[in-house]
Amino acid sequence: MFVCLITVSFLTLLFPAWYDDRMPTLTKYILIIVVLFLPAVVWASSTSAYQEYLQEFDKYRTVLNDFKVARSEYLKFKTLTSQQTALEKTKQMLADRSQLLRSYLQFLNEKLNESKSMDPTDKALYQTLIKNEVTFLNNHTALMGSIGSIQDADGVSKQLSSHYTLLESSIYQTIVGLKFAELSSLDTLYYDLFTKSYALIGENRSSYTSEKQSILDRWLLQIQNKRDLYKQKTDEITKENATLKSASLSEITASYQRVLKSMSEARQYLSEGTSFLQELGTSMQYGE
Repeated sequence: MFVCLITVSFLTLLFPAWYDDRMPTLTKYILIIVVLFLPAVVWASSTSAYQEYLQEFDKYRTVLNDFKVARSEYLKFKTLTSQQTALEKTKQMLADRSQLLRSYLQFLNEKLNESKSMDPTDKALYQTLIKNEVTFLNNHTALMGSIGSIQDADGVSKQLSSHYTLLESSIYQTIVGLKFAELSSLDTLYYDLFTKSYALIGENRSSYTSEKQSILDRWLLQIQNKRDLYKQKTDEITKENATLKSASLSEITASYQRVLKSMSEARQYLSEGTSFLQELGTSMQYGE
């Protein structure tokens, strides 16, 4: 299973305040970035993009630490030298922050390119979301050249912080779209096997004893029940998806976690149903 699980106080990491009380509403949120894809072939492009993202993340953490040290020195001594150093470190942190986000978006774009399950129309929609966010980040990075003071840098930083809810929404919608496409593909295979088994049992009903037919019917019922439970979960996911476009950062994050939970449960139902299909096959093949 391909897993990228990074649990950090990401808003605090991306938007460090110059003073402790500058951004109290931002630092109370914890953003959990989770990319949890269903079992699939490991493709070179997304693997490479993922490694680049990890490298950018490590680089940003180092630059962020340098920024914090320079900020502390400036606030403590207030000298021209410490001010200039703080400004340089701030500009570097802002540039690397944008690059970190771009690298993550590139990783998602490669996952979209490689998806064999997603409908082309849906894929184009998600790639447009990513393209729009990359364009915003490129324009944001272009502002770095106009930064001439710490106040300028703080203003540029706040531009991204004010946009971050939309960025997070685009990221989460894309992740959910990828996972849901894989889940739907599994369901298609599951239902196809179920209908073929149902038809085969119907064609050979006269050759089974009443006891064996009763056993086969019970397996068919349990298999159908698991798919009904699966469909209930996917209906919940469809309704929850609307919240991923909410204007509230906390609502989007909470909704995303609920969607992940529902997807995990839906996949479990298919897994259990698949085990029942195997038992059905065994019952059809052996014994009376």
